[in-house]
Amino acid sequence: MKFTPRHFLTFLLLPVASMVAQDQPVSTIARMDAAAYLKPLNDQGVVALKTIAGDFNANQVAAVGKYSGQRITVVGRISDLSQGQSENKVMVVTLQDAGKTLPAVKAEFLPGCIPLDSSVQFSPDGTTANLLRRDRSGNILGESPFLSVDQTVAIKGDYKEVSAGNVVLTACKLESKERLHELSNTLNKSSE
Repeated sequence: MKFTPRHFLTFLLLPVASMVAQDQPVSTIARMDAAAYLKPLNDQGVVALKTIAGDFNANQVAAVGKYSGQRITVVGRISDLSQGQSENKVMVVTLQDAGKTLPAVKAEFLPGCIPLDSSVQFSPDGTTANLLRRDRSGNILGESPFLSVDQTVAIKGDYKEVSAGNVVLTACKLESKERLHELSNTLNKSSE
């Protein structure tokens, strides 16, 4: 590969771009880099965890150009579950490969992402989340498993930013098991 002035400029701007990517509109160069270096999103906006994490690991500027402004569905493995740290976040689901060798995708679930009159209760070790159904008075009517570590899920959300090396999606929703199966088949066909 021939080293061009454009490559030199990208190399110099990479650390700066990663710091300001959250606050600045996506540059034309980032969009061009996305087209030049990364495989485009499929028509449905579905991406495997390995692909999105690999894109950000390989070329963060190009990955920002590819995913900014997109509502995407990520199919991958849950590595951690936690309650959101602010009142506008119900929970954060972290998707990451088992070896934790690639960046994580942190999916922020906002109010309205779970059924009405329900709440999410997390195990102390962050490995499971149960859905608690309540009556109008707040009394618990029932409890059912919701999510667990090592479970494969499909999460749809808006690309928000890269924070502390992790890809952050917001306004997320969990796709049904049936939809997960369809999306997994879509990904398998596109990789053939």
